Amino acid sequence: MAKKITGNNQYLKELNKAIILDLIRKNKRLSRKELADLTGLSPTACGSITRELIKEGFLHETGQGESTGGRKPVMLELKPNSYFAVGFDIGMTELKMVIADITANILVQKSFEYGRGITADEVVKLIGEKFYETVAGEKLDVDRFIGCGLSIPGILERKTNKVVIAPNLSWSEVDLDSKISKILNLPVYIENEAMCSAICEHWIGKCSNVENFVCINIESGIGAGIFIGESVYRGYSGSAGEIGHLIVKENGRQCGCGNRGCLETYASVRHMLEEINDKIQHGYSSEVIRPGTGALTWERVIDAAYKGDELCIEVLNKGAKYVGYAVAFLINTLNPEAIVLGKCFADYAPLVMDTLIGTVNEKALKYPLSKVKILTSEFGMNSSALGAAMIPIRKVFGK
Repeated sequence: MAKKITGNNQYLKELNKAIILDLIRKNKRLSRKELADLTGLSPTACGSITRELIKEGFLHETGQGESTGGRKPVMLELKPNSYFAVGFDIGMTELKMVIADITANILVQKSFEYGRGITADEVVKLIGEKFYETVAGEKLDVDRFIGCGLSIPGILERKTNKVVIAPNLSWSEVDLDSKISKILNLPVYIENEAMCSAICEHWIGKCSNVENFVCINIESGIGAGIFIGESVYRGYSGSAGEIGHLIVKENGRQCGCGNRGCLETYASVRHMLEEINDKIQHGYSSEVIRPGTGALTWERVIDAAYKGDELCIEVLNKGAKYVGYAVAFLINTLNPEAIVLGKCFADYAPLVMDTLIGTVNEKALKYPLSKVKILTSEFGMNSSALGAAMIPIRKVFGK
């Protein structure tokens, strides 16, 4: 039975509405009697709340269920395409956009490219333009949007929601949410990009029934989103999950944070590319990478690795070994049920998973290791935008 809560009448009413919506979301469809049994509310109270939710457009009746004696019950489900949320993932050279309805059905996924060094004001303008352009093109009712989620590759100040620093964007002390809220006329929720990926995994991905897990994103940097007890864990000041700055090699490579030997100097896409291209520039060649080949893109590195190029395979596996150190550290300190490896990791996971798992087996404590699942995300580079869109939707269900 769901926890029955008492208190201020209006607060209690809104809380019970969220509880009922979440029970229907988790069970797909429920009758009013089932809701009363699960919540501990009276049938009259359940009837009143569901009637209001139907009137507001969140629920609809979908035929009859199985009878346990007497009349067949009328079943209730979330109403598709009734309310919408939009999510944006702000990257170094690309803005990703997702629109979903309250059932988490994805209606729109788009990407918009721009040059490096885009300013916060330019992003605000672009978001406004693309939102209204897409809503009009998809013939969606702008008044049915319940909020906007923003995914940012940086550290946030939770009290003010300002971007304290986003190194890859060269931003610091930026106020995004109030500006975007004014343009879109919507509540705006801002999150770190790795946390958005974790929200995506928890709401629609492999960790939908997992209470304690970590989502690690590997791209130009490395970060982690953490869930503890089914709730987002941000730490005291909001910077939890900066695992890209775990020291994996004493006196190792210089990192932009000022330290040496940080994880992302060995295992991020940017630094693995730099290592491979530096060796090509100094004369490396193979049957796959011919002499005179210019600098490789990430896509060409992955293609060369799958074709058997020794350098690409070596660098990817070295990166995976260091990620394995971080995974073992998280297993030993947080004791999660699952660790999900996402973003660019999915591109080369089959080539390096044995190395990563072998490192984890060697470094992690045996008991918590025996309880954890190490998974690869299915969402790739779209996870943060998807998670951003889920943030306003989660609010409907009291999350």
